[in-house]
Amino acid sequence: MTNQSSSIDDAYFDRNQAVMALGRMALSLGYKAGIVDDPQEPHWPVLMIDLPTGQVGWHLPEKEILGQWPSYDGKWDGHTLEQKRARLAEFIQGKGGGSSHQPSR
Repeated sequence: MTNQSSSIDDAYFDRNQAVMALGRMALSLGYKAGIVDDPQEPHWPVLMIDLPTGQVGWHLPEKEILGQWPSYDGKWDGHTLEQKRARLAEFIQGKGGGSSHQPSR
C-alpha cells in the first residue's frame, strides 16, 4: 500500500460507498432495504436495512447516492447508535440468523 494521506472527506466517502454496497448486497439477498427521507435533514436521506438482528440506517449525502434505490416503506424503529452497532456486530458474528437466514421474498 502507498502512504497517501487522505482527508476526513475521503474517509466519509469510502464509508458511504461501503454502506451502499451493504445495501445492494442486502437487497440481492432479499432483505428489506431502501431510502427514506429525513424531514429534519432534507439533503441527507437515510439508507435503511432490515437485518435479522434488527434495523440499521445511515444518513448519506444525496449527491453521493449512486444508482436507483427503492423507497423504504417501513418506519425508523428509534434505534440508537449503540443499538445499531450492536445489531451490526451480532449480524457480522452470525447471530440472529445472519449466516444462514433465508429472507422472505
